[in-house]
Amino acid sequence: MTTPSADSAQVTTEFKRAMRRLASTVTIISTADVNGNRYGMTATAVNSLTMDPPSLLICVNHSASIHPALIGRGRFCVNVLTTEHEDLVSAFSGRLKGDERFGVGEWRNEDSGMPYLEGAQCNLFCDIDSVVPFGTHSVVIGRVSAVRVEEGISPLIFADGKLGATQSLTGHVRIASNLSTLTQFLPADLQTFLKRQPLIDVHLEEKVSTAVVTAVQENACDIGLIVEGPKVSGLEVIPYRDDRLVLTVPENHPLAGKASVKFADTLDYDYVGLHTGSQINLQIQRAAAELDKAWRCRMQVHTYDALAAMVQAGLGIGMLPLKMAHLYAKAMNVKVVELDESWAQRRHAIVIRSYDSLQAAGKRLVDHLKRSSQQASTQAEEPVREEAHA
Repeated sequence: MTTPSADSAQVTTEFKRAMRRLASTVTIISTADVNGNRYGMTATAVNSLTMDPPSLLICVNHSASIHPALIGRGRFCVNVLTTEHEDLVSAFSGRLKGDERFGVGEWRNEDSGMPYLEGAQCNLFCDIDSVVPFGTHSVVIGRVSAVRVEEGISPLIFADGKLGATQSLTGHVRIASNLSTLTQFLPADLQTFLKRQPLIDVHLEEKVSTAVVTAVQENACDIGLIVEGPKVSGLEVIPYRDDRLVLTVPENHPLAGKASVKFADTLDYDYVGLHTGSQINLQIQRAAAELDKAWRCRMQVHTYDALAAMVQAGLGIGMLPLKMAHLYAKAMNVKVVELDESWAQRRHAIVIRSYDSLQAAGKRLVDHLKRSSQQASTQAEEPVREEAHA
């Protein structure tokens, strides 16, 4: 143990060592100046002050780029990070400058124009009450005027000079997923999740959406992923992703030269269908019944690969999600034709018995899937925003 010393340099050195043993939750302090320019910085020097009135204090270096804007605006937001936000720490600690920092993470603006992080553990909006200069820093006292809190507790912790979770999370999560969600969206989302949570064991099983719902209801799995359609009585449903069904046809097929077709125009041709109970089959059967026409399903297969192979061989036409159809069109002699039908647009969803009933590992995965869904939705909106401002 180091003994007390009167030497100021040594005290400073020992103080730094001592502070490495003080674990702190990592936050990002964000603000915007009167012209709407955004500023943000990573901070651990954040503490609650009083409950009445609700208030907290933050410490900001006088040399920090955020300092003039924060003091000038008189308002800021403390965004408490989760274990999913490690990439934001370096971005807001100097790797990026100015507004570029806000390109990392999902940032929104409240009514007053104050930026806040969507999906943060919580967001605390504050009006500056007083500023106390001390040494190299300003101690800023803020009155809390609004609060946003997310479900689940998984704050990002900084201790001994490095980042870490509040606990070394272990556990087992059972997932049941339909084929469309499993092939299009889950691989990337599970890869990023397991990279961050290597001690969590995930068991994944493919089922049709109706069987997924049953498995969740009967506690045969923790988390289900479905294409919306089946009844989900007693379950929590969380929107996950959207996709669109398209037609795949052989290169020399009469429909191959068309950009889009009505479903009714496809019913004169033989189909290659998926296995019994699949949501795509059920949707085709419903649509054909509404037209009072027969669906000529020549054969049924269990995978998209097999369906595309049969279509390429000229044994029928098939219906696939757009993302998968484009992959097969690049690798095989098949053409993609758009379906001019509103029902071709589909929504994928997460189904659980209840968020509160999940173990910590399951909650962590649901939080990750929700965040991935929000990011995908934001990215999909970007081209629309660009066109609107063109």
